[in-house]
Amino acid sequence: MITLPNLALLDVVIAAIVLGALGYVRRYSLPRPPIGYSTTSDVLIMSCLVVVMPVGYLALPGPAVSTVFGVLFLASVQMTLAPVIGGRRATLASVLLVAATVAAAVAGLDGMVLAFNALLIAISVIGVTSLWAQTGMSAGHVAAFATVLAVYDLFATGLGDLTDRFLAQVVGQPFAPLLAVTGGTAPVAAGLGDCLMLALWPMVAAKAYGRVAAWIGAVAGLGLIVLVEIGFATGVLRSGMAFLTVLGPAILIQYVLWRLLRGAERRTYAWLGVPASGLDTSGRVERLTGALRAAQTAETPSGTWVAVDGDAVIAHGPTPGTALRAARRAGYEGTPFVKQM
Repeated sequence: MITLPNLALLDVVIAAIVLGALGYVRRYSLPRPPIGYSTTSDVLIMSCLVVVMPVGYLALPGPAVSTVFGVLFLASVQMTLAPVIGGRRATLASVLLVAATVAAAVAGLDGMVLAFNALLIAISVIGVTSLWAQTGMSAGHVAAFATVLAVYDLFATGLGDLTDRFLAQVVGQPFAPLLAVTGGTAPVAAGLGDCLMLALWPMVAAKAYGRVAAWIGAVAGLGLIVLVEIGFATGVLRSGMAFLTVLGPAILIQYVLWRLLRGAERRTYAWLGVPASGLDTSGRVERLTGALRAAQTAETPSGTWVAVDGDAVIAHGPTPGTALRAARRAGYEGTPFVKQM
């Protein structure tokens, strides 16, 4: 049921996610995946997946879709928490959180399912957006991706019933990709995609154009949510409106304006190496430089993956995962850089 307290609660949760993402990316470095840096082709692939995946989900039963998202949440939560509490504790915490969600669903504790699901989404959004920002996703990439999502959401939600059919399949299920504060067939909620874009844009805006751009992006996104909710409350808008059709153009407009005002955006390496951007990057560049130096001088066979911290090679293995696992077995609790020799 759409009520003022429920809408206010949803706003508070989303604001906490956006602020949490900005704070997280300032303090923690996530290990880069073997694919390297985000490129335009990566954005094109992501756009195609956004269009194709919901259609594929509709062909699966509800429990199968929940299982897929459960596995995704498990991996995302572990990745996000690892730099904060260490790899082993992060794995345990993610397993316990997923297990608690399943247990609450089996016991019929709908309120607990909503709470656990919201926590899973919040942690996952913070980690995934931080990873995208740190692996080179630019403001231009995000603006293009937001535009694609806006067009897709217009047809899938505003003019079609694809989103409604998908929501009917997952609402009430554990691990639903829906940040909901109420249950029922018409919950007060925001989609996972909405949350990702709301958190991602301020982050890449900070990287590209500084703190002012980040705060304007955050306030603009949250302000649009409030305006849409006012439309719901007054009956001007129908429940289930495609929010990305509003957020996407807003992100594109901000990008164009900042590009006109500031010119070319700052690159990721400059963002990581210039504390004047307003982000706490102390020690990050030095750690990366030492890690690369250690990997280059280590006496390991070519093609081997090495986990390095500072000037020391901690562990090695034939794949990135085996190198990280070897580092954890050696007692290393942090998140080392992984590089192929």
